[in-house]
Amino acid sequence: MTTAESSNRTSISVLGSQVEMFSGGSGPPLLFLHGAGGNAGWQPYHEELARSYTVYVPSQAGFNGTERPDWVYTITDLCHFNYSMVEALGLKDYVLMGSSMGGWVAAEMAAMSRADIKALILVGAAGIKPENSQIAEIFMVSAQTRMNQRFHDISQVPNAEDYQRDPTPEEQLVAHSNQEMASRLCWRPYLHNPSLPHYLGRVDTPTLVVWGRQDAIIPVECGELFEKAMPNAQLHVIDNCGHSPALEKPVEFLAAVGEFLAGV
Repeated sequence: MTTAESSNRTSISVLGSQVEMFSGGSGPPLLFLHGAGGNAGWQPYHEELARSYTVYVPSQAGFNGTERPDWVYTITDLCHFNYSMVEALGLKDYVLMGSSMGGWVAAEMAAMSRADIKALILVGAAGIKPENSQIAEIFMVSAQTRMNQRFHDISQVPNAEDYQRDPTPEEQLVAHSNQEMASRLCWRPYLHNPSLPHYLGRVDTPTLVVWGRQDAIIPVECGELFEKAMPNAQLHVIDNCGHSPALEKPVEFLAAVGEFLAGV
């Protein structure tokens, strides 16, 4: 089913498409879905989660090393594709975690079918339109602006230099392709589904909603709306933190996730 490319990078066939997959660890399964910027590969917080879980980090359809099936045009399409991936991996009673756009996808997947999802973790998730604030423009701005939006204080990000250096030509091509795919999925309506709050009312899966209080892309108000929409959700807000808590505040992020998972 998989072909090893490195110690934790493989590919898996899903509905005739090859899905790029990073994985590691042992224990119960945890599936992590990346955001609109694409899959940055195996990260230190994945390594920490892999101490207790078998962690799967796929490049979603149309991102990075995963081709886009010609029928995947919407978030709903992506959710159906991901469920086929879950079946191909044989996941049961798994933790589903998604960040930003990946959080939106995870929430929609839980609304479609929550039978095998043991717990849901949404991190700075898109998908719900705020009532009193706005989701920032991310597609029509420079890469530097997006980075400034992403982090509240980049000096507190471990390996901050990795995010501040100039990308290679190959990385620029991948970033452009990822942005094109994200635009296809998220442009209209912009980074939300007006129906999603109504879907979520039937999702009683234990859910942790994690947000950076200074998130400049998707305001913390959206985290409050997710908590309000879901009957078994709890919101954890991390202070002095932007849109990517797992990168900017990894200790606090992992502590919140660990405490939540210990209780489910």
